[in-house]
Amino acid sequence: MTLEKFIHDLSWDEIPEQTRNIARLCTLDAIGCAVAGSRCEKLSDHVNTILKQNPTALDPVWGTHFKLDLPWAIFFNAHITAYFDIDDGHRKAQGHPGATIVPAALATAHHRNLSGKNLLEALIVGYEIAIRAALVMRSLGGPRKGSGGWAITGAAAAVSRLLGCSSEQTVHAIGLAEYYAPQAPQDRSAAFPSEMKEGIAWGAQTGYTAALLASSGFTAMRPHLADSPLVEDLGTNFEIEKTYFKTYACCRWAHPAIDGLKEMLDKQPRPLETIHKIRIRTFDKAGLMARRNPTTTLEAVYSIPYAISCFLIQGRLGPEQIMPAYLQKADVSALSQRVSLLADPELTARFPEQCLQQVEVDFTDGSSYLGPLLSAKGDPDKPYSKAELVDKFRLLTEDILGSKWCLIPELIDELERHSAAKLVSLLSPE
Repeated sequence: MTLEKFIHDLSWDEIPEQTRNIARLCTLDAIGCAVAGSRCEKLSDHVNTILKQNPTALDPVWGTHFKLDLPWAIFFNAHITAYFDIDDGHRKAQGHPGATIVPAALATAHHRNLSGKNLLEALIVGYEIAIRAALVMRSLGGPRKGSGGWAITGAAAAVSRLLGCSSEQTVHAIGLAEYYAPQAPQDRSAAFPSEMKEGIAWGAQTGYTAALLASSGFTAMRPHLADSPLVEDLGTNFEIEKTYFKTYACCRWAHPAIDGLKEMLDKQPRPLETIHKIRIRTFDKAGLMARRNPTTTLEAVYSIPYAISCFLIQGRLGPEQIMPAYLQKADVSALSQRVSLLADPELTARFPEQCLQQVEVDFTDGSSYLGPLLSAKGDPDKPYSKAELVDKFRLLTEDILGSKWCLIPELIDELERHSAAKLVSLLSPE
């Protein structure tokens, strides 16, 4: 299977039912994350600055009443999808495909009044291309790129299909996306968290732009991906089925430890004030997130001690718990000081294919607890049920969308029979 043939020719009837179902869940999850992310504190300032350049734009920013021109709507929808770091991911790709691909594809499908089937086909194409592009990029060496640096190709592939690009134009779109991809240095951006957020928003907007340029006849280099053996299983191996989902608003690298502590408290409830020390046996990259006193939401997203402590004290870790009002809580800060991360060579060797951690807790009475080695729930081998993901969607959206939230999972279940515009019409505040 060639790269362009897969992007151009994949049809709904050829797609396995499991793949279709995961594509629906990816759509539901991404828009839930975006609606929740519309509460990020600087969004109004950013959007109003852009609106001054084009006050008559028509494409919505989900979860708000704002409308922008299409490229900027894609940018900010991707920005808010990724903002609280509760969006989907993929282990081999080492990052988040959905936050880049879903906003680019859904906004384009809405803008062009396309069907839900068109959208779902394009999303599957986008995930398959993006994940393989990530592997090709890693094989070429250089600094590890964040999600926008490789998911851009998935956005370009999805949008190329939605624009009706020819096979030749599609190859040029992928070449443009590879060349225009943001540097997105992943490790440095984790060490210095900011609204750049792995280049996800820029990857979505630039992926759309690459496809639009290619549709006009703009040419590009032949993409590395087109000559990679990784394209040979396109259409037979659907990597989207290995997508993981999250219910904690923090980097995936904290999730196994949170699950381990939750398991401890379920087995032997103890007052939190009896915890003396928490040690997390983990992989070396987790050390980038050892900060204990985050001062912004995005620093909190990348703080394992904060995530663990906040979850233990609050009983959950959603967007509310990483908003600025929560970051100054003295009890969370005090517990964070008692958390340490221990890099283990064995777990480092198994990363990124496996994201494994083990918790050990010392108590003030001299006793201790050693938990099992865990991966996080939500991985393909320990999936959340559909009901759990729908409940996540409710928690993320109900306060913003009101009673409309419950119409969306039902619509997505049969999205191939509806228009993309019908879905987008439900994403404005009640």
